[in-house]
Amino acid sequence: MKITIRYMAALRDRMGQSECVLDLPDTITDSAALTAHLRAADPAAEALEHPSIRLIRNDEIVAKPVALETGDTLAFCPPFTGG
Repeated sequence: MKITIRYMAALRDRMGQSECVLDLPDTITDSAALTAHLRAADPAAEALEHPSIRLIRNDEIVAKPVALETGDTLAFCPPFTGG
C-alpha cells in the first residue's frame, strides 16, 4: 500500500523531512501500526505517538488509530496556537 506522510511544524524538524511517500507492507493497516513501523526505522518517530499529536487523513482530522488505504495522505500535526 502506498501512502503519503506529512510532518507538520516541529515534527518536520524532528523527522528531518516534511513529506515522504512509503510503500508499506500489507501488515500495516492502521495508523498505530504505521507509527510502530516508522519508530522501528527511526527512533525520532517516537514523537508521533505523543497523545497531543493530531492525525489528519486526506484533509480531515481523525481519531487514532485510523484505518489506512492505498493513496491516503496522513499528516501528523503537533498542537499549535495562533492569533
